[in-house]
Amino acid sequence: MSYPFLNDALQAVKSLAFQRVPLNLVSTYKGVHFIERIEPIKIGVDSITFRAPRLQVCMTLRDPVYLYSRVLPETVRAKPQLINSHPQELRLSDFSFNGNLWFDRMEQRVQPDRPVEVMLKLNNRIYSATLRDISLHGAGLLLYIGDQPGFDVLVNTPVDLRFDLTPTTPIDVHGRVVCRRRVGTTMLYLGVRIFPSEEQTRWLENYIVRRKLEILNELDELINEQMEPQTAADLYF
Repeated sequence: MSYPFLNDALQAVKSLAFQRVPLNLVSTYKGVHFIERIEPIKIGVDSITFRAPRLQVCMTLRDPVYLYSRVLPETVRAKPQLINSHPQELRLSDFSFNGNLWFDRMEQRVQPDRPVEVMLKLNNRIYSATLRDISLHGAGLLLYIGDQPGFDVLVNTPVDLRFDLTPTTPIDVHGRVVCRRRVGTTMLYLGVRIFPSEEQTRWLENYIVRRKLEILNELDELINEQMEPQTAADLYF
């Protein structure tokens, strides 16, 4: 099955929806990726309605979500517009290509349960950054650059990181910048490949597994709260 290259993301997704071709939906919650196959059921002028994914995935839907398929020329960014539980429908709008193909993550990534400050040594200078997420061999950092519009970091720049994921376990690790992008006018996001020791690797493996379970349990608690029957007081107050 082949499809013509389409520069317009909405028309590209509509083309697949008319043929009832399912797409892969990707959402993220606290660093954890959720991927669900969704089927188109209605086509609007500027939106497309899909059969809603499982409830756990619905709880993670934030703006934006991502769609990918082997027959799409690029990954598509979209905005969740409406979720109906009866019937179970998800309407997406504001489709746009993000300029990249979709590649599955090589490692599980999680967001720490609290803000974690990182001491970042870069070009023989020390900066303070925030750890946005962590994987076994990767760290996402947010670096405040303030009123330095010309400040930038080159890909492949070596760095040294020091951070505490728990109060009793400081981590000092060498790394290398693999990507960077501006976040607004005052922040710079750095993707850093880290090279932990064997002992640090074992510790990080345990931390990531434990943290992912905490995140999944948190989602389950949110679902249970939504599923609780209303009391008479809830109807009036």
